[in-house]
Amino acid sequence: MRPNSTGDWTDVKCEWFDTVKSLQNNYYWVRQFDGSPIVFLYGIVCTFGALANFFVLFAFIRTEKLRNLRNSFIVNLAASDLLLCVVTAPVTLYTSVNLFWPFGNISCKVLASVQAVNTFVSSLTLALIALDRVLLTICPVRWRLAATAPIVCYCIVWIVSILVALPYSLAVKAQQVTHFEPWNDGSTPEMLEACEETFPEICIEMQDTWDRAYISKMTFTLVVLAIQYVLPLVALAFAYVQIGSTIRRRSKFSRTIDSTRRMNNQNRNRRALLLLFLLVLTYAICWAPMNVYNVLNGFEIIDYSQYRYLFCHLVGISSACVNPITYALVNESFRNALHHMLISFRPFNAATSAIAAHPFTNSVQTKTTKKNTRTPFSCHAEQSITDDVQTLANSNL
Repeated sequence: MRPNSTGDWTDVKCEWFDTVKSLQNNYYWVRQFDGSPIVFLYGIVCTFGALANFFVLFAFIRTEKLRNLRNSFIVNLAASDLLLCVVTAPVTLYTSVNLFWPFGNISCKVLASVQAVNTFVSSLTLALIALDRVLLTICPVRWRLAATAPIVCYCIVWIVSILVALPYSLAVKAQQVTHFEPWNDGSTPEMLEACEETFPEICIEMQDTWDRAYISKMTFTLVVLAIQYVLPLVALAFAYVQIGSTIRRRSKFSRTIDSTRRMNNQNRNRRALLLLFLLVLTYAICWAPMNVYNVLNGFEIIDYSQYRYLFCHLVGISSACVNPITYALVNESFRNALHHMLISFRPFNAATSAIAAHPFTNSVQTKTTKKNTRTPFSCHAEQSITDDVQTLANSNL
């Protein structure tokens, strides 16, 4: 029943507006998705990703051995991925399955900014981790002594991410709905005022804002593609090639060690190269659909589709689930910390710890541990494969 618009506001049924909003939201959902299981898939990805990255952060806080500047790269990535699963992905899903945005213009802009910045922080941090591995392989001593370098890298990542996301943040706005019924009716403003309600809003990109911006939407799309996808991917590929060539070059000097030790060294090298390759492959696969869709839509080659956008975004955020697994495999210190953290909750943990701390075990470890008396070297100095593998093993790769 339509509200009274004759001037007798005592007969206006204010709950009618809530009913209309609900019906329009439901119609929008059915028309766009038609019972798609995408919400269920989002729930699985976000839950697993949030838990996995939380455990990585908790292990870093709980384990003193992990609290160093090198591992903080991984922690930065885990924190960004946790934010991706807890804030960015749910907000993206909410705005896709609901027509209206009831939280106001400020929250619309802030959350849109967080979404954009979060994506750039994740991708650039991933590239920095790969470059960190390269520098630790080429010149481990000098790079380890550069204690402030990671802090500078963090600042650069966040500043670049915020600057790149700024045009998108300015273009997003909570716009009042006034272009379809019943919100375009001439009597609706008076009825809403009588009911102490406001027009519903939609959190969307404003094309007129892009038209007035210092950068066009097409140019912004290409910049995003270059910074978010191409640049990190090139950095990861460079890291893979550089580490592989460095290890192969130094392997020429490994003839003096026995065959068993040389085989162990080769296995470590293969594992490091394989995991770096998987890192490149995972990043490329997960974020390729999202970037391809943004380019095609930005150049108006394909029409905007919430369903296609959500599917591409879901594939992208799945990297937040893969990254903790990948780095747990690469980083032995994190893997051991996670294992011990899980073991600590078991009832027989005390007995296990007592066995691990047996004096005989400690004496054996003391006798078999040798002091490393390596001399610091420059980035261009050649080292034996033993030193190279030891560096890789001790660099929290």
